[in-house]
Amino acid sequence: MHERSYKTFDDLHWYCRCVAGSIGRLSLGIYGPRQPERQAALADDLGVALQLTNILRDVREDFRNNRVYLPAEDLERFGIEFAPFGEPEPFPSEAMQARFASLVEFEAARAREWYASGLRLLATIDRRSAACTGAMAGIYRRLLERIDKDPGATLRERVSLPGGEKALVAVQALAGFDRWKYAKGAR
Repeated sequence: MHERSYKTFDDLHWYCRCVAGSIGRLSLGIYGPRQPERQAALADDLGVALQLTNILRDVREDFRNNRVYLPAEDLERFGIEFAPFGEPEPFPSEAMQARFASLVEFEAARAREWYASGLRLLATIDRRSAACTGAMAGIYRRLLERIDKDPGATLRERVSLPGGEKALVAVQALAGFDRWKYAKGAR
């Protein structure tokens, strides 16, 4: 049995909101929300997107620590079975790795929906706060795209962005690209 596991996405969703959503709500307290309830909901949504990205990035590492965060219902949908804990790799067979790639595509699409909602927060907070939040979210969105393009990478290594790409995302956030982009949908 998994030390850490979730049966349904609703179970995982609750975990994501508690872990990452709480950080978003705490940050709002610092930013000084103008629409606290609405902004808290958007911060929660962004937190879910960020946490889903973390979960996809850390599948191998989590498995090695006897944890599986991907919902059991999704694993079943794609016919995925993890190797027993203690094994060096979560999916030793090529067939299971191919199924995992399909699951990553599904979970990445789910995360994109949460980003689409959560990033509307940027247009509701001051420019400086939006730059910080936008940089972090931008890095994670790019990380998600990298994982989606090569799901097997998460089984080989911890996927990350090179420093130059992170810097580019930060510059774009400072320039307010995402804040402007999401301004129309935030009102």
